[in-house]
Amino acid sequence: MTNKILALDFGGTKLAAAVLNAGERNWQDYQKTFSPPHASAQTDIEIIQTISHNLLKGEKPAAIGVSFGGPVDATTGTVRLSHHVKGWENIPLKQILETEFNSPAIVDNDANVAALGEHRFGAGQGYDNLLYITVSTGVGGGWILNGKPWRGVQSMAGEIGHVTVDPEGPICLCGKRGCVERLASGPYIAQQVREQLQYQPQEGQILRSLVNNDLEAITAQEVSQAAMQGDKIAIKAIKL
Repeated sequence: MTNKILALDFGGTKLAAAVLNAGERNWQDYQKTFSPPHASAQTDIEIIQTISHNLLKGEKPAAIGVSFGGPVDATTGTVRLSHHVKGWENIPLKQILETEFNSPAIVDNDANVAALGEHRFGAGQGYDNLLYITVSTGVGGGWILNGKPWRGVQSMAGEIGHVTVDPEGPICLCGKRGCVERLASGPYIAQQVREQLQYQPQEGQILRSLVNNDLEAITAQEVSQAAMQGDKIAIKAIKL
């Protein structure tokens, strides 16, 4: 019987799959791609299935572990919602993957998975209580309480990205104003900087040089890089 584990990550913009042996931490093979423009739950599932089969090379995995960038009912493996990719409302992802690969699957929120990983293998070793915060396409959190994952009512304890911090702030994808995610996630940091540079042509020269003055090419990665090099607009965007 194979001892290969299939690890999958459904992000807000990124899709990734890896194969590793049970009990090992280094993957044998890994493939990453990005959701196409106007992606849906169906297209994301089809893409992840394709790259997974490519990695498995005809083998059946012993088990499947899945992290998803959005609220998940971990008891049933059902994705409750995604604010970034349409069509993910109440999708039985665990059932879909188990049917496709004929292997048991576990599905959980990405920040919960990351928190558990840090608790067992990373910076959280030796601590019974911790909060893991992820900042990428979205903002989320994962809790470890008394040495175990804590998901709260309806598995929503870690959804810190949709806590309102500025009631008069911009509208978030969730429909509320001034959410943490709307102010601090990667895409919105980049958007804010692009808008500033459009109206301040003499500012942000370090950042402009990183993208050859193509403002549409600016992502949070370039903003971070420019901030480390002393770009004032980039520094201000990150501090906000």
